[in-house]
Amino acid sequence: MIELRKFVENFYKRITDLKRNDEYKKCLNCDCYFGLLYYMNEELQKNQDLINKQKLADILSAFNKRKEIKIYKCLGCDPCPPAEWTAELIRKSQTRQ
Repeated sequence: MIELRKFVENFYKRITDLKRNDEYKKCLNCDCYFGLLYYMNEELQKNQDLINKQKLADILSAFNKRKEIKIYKCLGCDPCPPAEWTAELIRKSQTRQ
């Protein structure tokens, strides 16, 4: 649970850094990014005590607006930060159970 808590606390910083990085701005319309948001949203629903949701509200609001945004299939980036973070999140949430 401690590792998952640390991941969630760092999530905001990771996404903020991703948005600032010109090389990865394309991630913000990629299926991989929305997969990450989906899993993060699920974890926050299961674990209300993980973090103050207000901190992540602006990031997770993108998930709620996904029908309004043109989303691309995986672009095949190597590395793919959202896919790597999703895998990390899933691993950490599974070890918690």
